[in-house]
Amino acid sequence: MHVPIVLRGPLSVPFRVFGVRPSRMNPNICTICETMFEHVMRRRSIEIEATILFADIRGYTTLTQAMDAAALARLLNFFYDECATAVWLHDGLLNKAIGDSILAIFNFPLRHGDHTDLALAAARDIQARCHARCKQELAGYGLDVAELGVGVGIDRGTTTFGEFGTTHTDLTAVGQVVNRAARLQSVAAAGEILVSEAAWEALAAAKAVPQRREVQLKGYGAPQVAYAC
Repeated sequence: MHVPIVLRGPLSVPFRVFGVRPSRMNPNICTICETMFEHVMRRRSIEIEATILFADIRGYTTLTQAMDAAALARLLNFFYDECATAVWLHDGLLNKAIGDSILAIFNFPLRHGDHTDLALAAARDIQARCHARCKQELAGYGLDVAELGVGVGIDRGTTTFGEFGTTHTDLTAVGQVVNRAARLQSVAAAGEILVSEAAWEALAAAKAVPQRREVQLKGYGAPQVAYAC
């Protein structure tokens, strides 16, 4: 596809008539690109170099027991919207929302040499968008103020992206990079971003004195090195 497609403004109207509009996973690509990509993925999976980001609302299990359904829905709508805006702003792919967490992929399908820097920028944007509101709106539901907020985990490396499953298919990334990012997110404190050693070494901004620590991650025998950002 080498034909320019206008996604916004008056010139986008003819394209929208034929169903061509910004993708829900990233509004910087179009639905044609998304459909073509899905057809390719149905035939094969590919290995990509990517940065994986997981973000999750802290204390969600407690909140589900204390909040009514309407309040919980408002919380999730706010969280998904703010995460999506931050991820798309930094050219990431919002791959999926899973309960109270999101999975984002950077460097696919939009390629960037500094994709780990973009992922960290998106993570900081998520924290800036969510931190104050979480503390304000979630107070009084049985959680300490220090427990209110969002935890983020980031890892970088080679991962497999494709469509997996037979009776139920899922277009997603799998592998150790995805697992480690998810585990880092699970141990990150409210308002904290934990970055793996591989991701930290790739950051252009890794010049300040890092908050290096060793964390025990579920499924890993030895402690893993992480950096708090």
